[in-house]
Amino acid sequence: MQTRGDEDGDEEKKKKKCKKRSCPTTCIDNQRKTHITVERNRRRLMNDHLAALRSLMPPMYVQRGDQASVVAGAIEFVKELEQLLLTLHAEKKSSSSSLTPAGFFFISPQFTGEGAHRVEVEASLVQGHVNLKVLSPRWPGQLVRVIAALEELRFTVQHLNVTSLSSNSIFYSLNLKMEEECRLGSADEIASSVHQIFCCINTS
Repeated sequence: MQTRGDEDGDEEKKKKKCKKRSCPTTCIDNQRKTHITVERNRRRLMNDHLAALRSLMPPMYVQRGDQASVVAGAIEFVKELEQLLLTLHAEKKSSSSSLTPAGFFFISPQFTGEGAHRVEVEASLVQGHVNLKVLSPRWPGQLVRVIAALEELRFTVQHLNVTSLSSNSIFYSLNLKMEEECRLGSADEIASSVHQIFCCINTS
């Protein structure tokens, strides 16, 4: 015969079982709410950064307000500023600073050199897109031959800036896209190939 105490004990066990069953659901709900909150904060922060970035650019660089347009406009704006700085630095006659225009924009070049015939190359690779910078002596037909050689390596030129630093030196800044057929797999390999291209052109 079941006593009152036994009934109370059974009831308590049932409550504990119910709590155990409801715990996974509660945990999942809490995780979902946390994820939603984190994502909402991330989007708010991203929108704030994009708004700040857009406010720093002239309106002509941002035709639409979507994220891709703002980022693309920022890239174009930075490239224009980079070329302007190079031009101003090249025109500066003061010799108080030993920093060259190329040295100002090269961060970690794979190839450097000295003398009038040096070719300096820096390449960085991010998700199939290459940021390429080259300082080279001037040479007849150089740019056309370089682009043709890059296309043979299966690169597509998406953006190009050319800055004349002096009567006998020139600075190239290129954004390239790697095609599927491209066999170069690292920034160092790309820099090495580009260095060879310029050396061959400049001695032919």
